[in-house]
Amino acid sequence: MAKIIYPAKVEIGANIGVTAMSSGLGDDRGKIKLENARKNFINKGFQIVETSNVKLDKKLASSSALDRASQFLELIEREDIPYIIIACGGEFLMETIPFLHENKEKILNAKPKWIQGFSDVSLLNFYLTTNYNIATIHANSFSSFAMIPWDKSLKTPVDFVQNPSDFMQNNYHFFEKERDRSPGAECNPYNLTEKVVYKNLYEGDASFSGRIIGGCVDVLKVLLGTPFDNTKNFCNSFEEGMVWYLENCEMPITDIKRTLWQMKMAGWFENAKGFIFGRTNSRADIGDFTYEDALHDILDDLKVPVIYDVDFGHVAPQWTIINGAFAEFEYSDGEGKLNQIITR
Repeated sequence: MAKIIYPAKVEIGANIGVTAMSSGLGDDRGKIKLENARKNFINKGFQIVETSNVKLDKKLASSSALDRASQFLELIEREDIPYIIIACGGEFLMETIPFLHENKEKILNAKPKWIQGFSDVSLLNFYLTTNYNIATIHANSFSSFAMIPWDKSLKTPVDFVQNPSDFMQNNYHFFEKERDRSPGAECNPYNLTEKVVYKNLYEGDASFSGRIIGGCVDVLKVLLGTPFDNTKNFCNSFEEGMVWYLENCEMPITDIKRTLWQMKMAGWFENAKGFIFGRTNSRADIGDFTYEDALHDILDDLKVPVIYDVDFGHVAPQWTIINGAFAEFEYSDGEGKLNQIITR
């Protein structure tokens, strides 16, 4: 049976690598967030090692695909960097995957380190975990840590890497309906106004467990049919089965159905024990076709639990999810909790 590789703990005083694998933080707003995130981490006792592409941004990317991959691999190979947080999300991280795959020996031979990010970066995490069995962290990217003070959801991954051990997360009570993006609001706390209510696609309580894997469906779908898709093999290598967590940034619900269908046809869900879907603002009905219809049409015949509007994704705040960890999820009456077991 396959085993997951968990990187070592990160000590106070350690270097945190920051690189831009997708977009960069080249505009005024991005630079403000970058500087304040750096200060916040330094104030907590860490050092920041920033690659040269972090402050660049042209045509929706920080630099060329080769350059982004090369700068990431430089951080991977450095023995003095145990933790890498990707600068921000974006659109075209997929261009870097072929270059990473060509240099797989560098990844395999390097001392494992924690890699963190979400949105477009969830493709990087997913690729690393499903191809190399290295645990990765689905949590906020570096720019989010500009917040003053840090939300609980930002503290969680930083606390975790300092003591990688089993941990439980309960649902949050409120979420942010809309982010304030006005000038001067770059470091503002979340505006938590809406009550969190998890929903069951079926009836009653639900509990399920397995290895957890997933990310943003908008970008995970690009792996399908490529030489870099080891998902079916990865999932079927764990007898305990898989817990899938998936979230949608901006796809219409028709695309969600098409994408889930393609994942299912590719064998990704053969070993699924349950699904959790993150909150999304992209769920408008199209005619009489609903978001729930999309989930029912693809997932009903799997006969496993499906819970949605869960605390992860592009609608803050979000849980910290460790790709590859053994996960236990419980749902009851609109609430839920996720236990992730690192020692298994």
